[in-house]
Amino acid sequence: MRLSDLEEICHLGAGASGVVTKVHHRPTGAVFALKTTFFPDRGVDDDEQTEAEALRRSAGSPHVVRCHAVLADPDENVLAYVLELMDAGTLGAILKKRGNRGLPEPALAEAAARCLDGLAHLHARGVAHLDVNPDNLLVNAKGDVKVGDLSESRTFLDRAGAARRVHVAVGKTAYMSPERFAPVGAREGPRGAAAADVWGLGVTVLELFTGRRAFLPAAERPQYADLRRAICDGEVPAVPEGSSPELRGFVAACLQKDPRRRATVTQLQAHPFVARRDVEESRRAMREIVAETKKE
Repeated sequence: MRLSDLEEICHLGAGASGVVTKVHHRPTGAVFALKTTFFPDRGVDDDEQTEAEALRRSAGSPHVVRCHAVLADPDENVLAYVLELMDAGTLGAILKKRGNRGLPEPALAEAAARCLDGLAHLHARGVAHLDVNPDNLLVNAKGDVKVGDLSESRTFLDRAGAARRVHVAVGKTAYMSPERFAPVGAREGPRGAAAADVWGLGVTVLELFTGRRAFLPAAERPQYADLRRAICDGEVPAVPEGSSPELRGFVAACLQKDPRRRATVTQLQAHPFVARRDVEESRRAMREIVAETKKE
C-alpha cells in the first residue's frame, strides 16, 4: 500500500496527535480511516514507545481498531496510519449528538465490556493505553465498540517480556488517575500503567451514563490545577441514584484512588455489570443508538 494510492473522501476529525480523513484505496476500492501525523521526536531508545509499536502489538484483537499499514513520507516528515474505518464515529461524538443524554445501561454495559476486552488484549502484550476516554472508543453501524487512538500508549514490557518503567502522566487530564499527578507516581511499572487505564474506564463509563464530565462538569474548559485538585483531593464521584447496583459497583471498583485497591481488567471482566448482561439486548441497544444518531 502506498500513500499515492489513497484518495481523500472527507475530513473525519483532528486532535493533538494528528488529522484523520476518510480515504479510498484506488487499487482495491476499500475504504479506510487515514491518520497522518508528524514523526514523533523520539530517540532510538524510545522506539518501542511509538504509536506504531503499540499498533503492531495490538494486532489480532477484534476489540481494538485495526491498523492495516503504517506509511512514511520522509520528504514531508509525515507518518500515516491506515486504520479500520469505524463509520459511526466515537462514543463522545454520539453523546453530543444525543444532547448529552446518557446511554442506557444495556448499551453502556456493551461499551464497557468491549473496552475491557480491548484493554485486556493490550495489557497482555505489554501496552498501556493511557488515554481511555469517550473520544477514543469508536463504534460502527453494527454496534461494535473498539478501543482506538494509541497515540499516548506506552509499552510497559519489552519484547523479551521484562518489566520496564514508563511515564504515565500523559493523556487527557480529566481522565487521569490521582497517582498520575504525583511526581513519584509519574513513573510506574506494569501494575501502575494498567491501573491507570482502569481509572480512565471508570470515569468514561460515568460520563457516558450521566452525559456530563465526572470531574468539574460545570466548567467548560477546566484548568489543570482545578482538575488536579478535584481528582486528587476531592470526593470520588458516584453514579446517580436510579442506576443499577451493578453499575454503581462497577464504577466504584474502577474509581479507587489507591491503585493497589483498584480492580484489575480481569476482575472487571467478571463483574456482574458486564459478565451478566444480556449480550443480545446490549448489542441491540447499541445498534439502536447508532441508528438514532445517524438520522440526526
